[in-house]
Amino acid sequence: MSAARNGARQHALRALAEGVPATLDLLADVSGRSLSGLQDLARKEGWVLRAEPRGDVAGRVRALALALLERVEALAVGEEGGRISRAEIDGLIAMIRGLEKIDEIMRPQEAARESQTRQDEDLAAMLERLDARIVELARELAAQMAAAESGLPGGGSDQGRVGA
Repeated sequence: MSAARNGARQHALRALAEGVPATLDLLADVSGRSLSGLQDLARKEGWVLRAEPRGDVAGRVRALALALLERVEALAVGEEGGRISRAEIDGLIAMIRGLEKIDEIMRPQEAARESQTRQDEDLAAMLERLDARIVELARELAAQMAAAESGLPGGGSDQGRVGA
């Protein structure tokens, strides 16, 4: 087995052990089978794969942060014999920085989306009130016009009062 293939298998095993949702890509790496072969098998046998919501970046970042926190806690309590390799420390620091960068990038988009949603809701409420007022004014005008044509009291002289 090549070093790259062994590295991919090791990475996939660790990801699955740390709670990353099983995907066909990871399963292919772990099993040493081809991705297309696994896709065909899954399709033939009707595998029910849990779909990971790709749009929920915040949820994915939280899951990664949780796995990272658990790893740091394990190192802190010395579950690994009290020895922490420099490579492991560097890897953890790189992952933490990566998560911070993702958070910085995603937060403005989420804030903008929430702000746009609030603005849309406010606009919809204002348009609803405006629509209701237009209907109310139209009914008043129709009543005044009907009263003016029929010669009922208050009909002719009140025409200028619409919207007043």
